[in-house]
Amino acid sequence: MTNFKLLLISLFISSALTACGQVNSNKKNENNTLNSKQMHDETILKPVKALIEAMKAENAKLIRAQFSETATQAYGADGIMKTAEETKKWIESDIIERQGKVANPEYTVLNENEVVVKGQYSSRGYTNKANFLFTVENGMITSWRMRY
Repeated sequence: MTNFKLLLISLFISSALTACGQVNSNKKNENNTLNSKQMHDETILKPVKALIEAMKAENAKLIRAQFSETATQAYGADGIMKTAEETKKWIESDIIERQGKVANPEYTVLNENEVVVKGQYSSRGYTNKANFLFTVENGMITSWRMRY
């Protein structure tokens, strides 16, 4: 009878340890998924945050460095995207020369490559609520849509 009790106790302990291991394993998987999403979000946010900071610092070189060579820009949800060359000129005239900035930026990652920035936009002679949709690919901004 004593051997039988010891067997039951050892089975109970073994089951409890296995169950604990499964719970910890599930937590690790949740943490890995969460960490993976956080890492992805930070990767997507990096050039957008760098742009907003460069605008704040009025650092033209750093502003330009956040955009891909083929980046495009448009106004409005349905506006037609400028060509890459037109976009480069727009960045120079409307952002760099007019010292465009976003006060109190709030960042939202929408999906695998889109970021929304909201806040208060201002440049020389202009101010409006910011509602910008950025597309990021390979660590560079590829489009900027001004959604006022």
